[in-house]
Amino acid sequence: MFMWMPISQMWTNFLNPENIKGLSPITMVLAMMGNGLMIPRALFIRDLMWFTGSIWATLFYGYGNILCLYVYNCTSKSFFVAATVGLISWLGLALWRDAVAYSHNSPFRSLKELVFGP
Repeated sequence: MFMWMPISQMWTNFLNPENIKGLSPITMVLAMMGNGLMIPRALFIRDLMWFTGSIWATLFYGYGNILCLYVYNCTSKSFFVAATVGLISWLGLALWRDAVAYSHNSPFRSLKELVFGP
């Protein structure tokens, strides 16, 4: 049930855009960062459940709400771009460093091993 909280938040924002005005962009970035910090650990230990929860919360709770804030003009374009670049950079860095740690040729091999096993 906890996993669906960001979806309900975004749906509520869609139905009633006035609700989003009370949402803090900084809080959403902190939520995205906090959940995003667990992604490298989940990759490294190959824990699919941990990875699923971390990536879900990072993308939907943190970034999804930042996207809603941007769409409804509650945050600036520069803030949105910085959050987007930061997220993509962090995900790329996590995949790349995990590939280096396991001596893989491709950073996506870590995701393949995570989902399908070694």
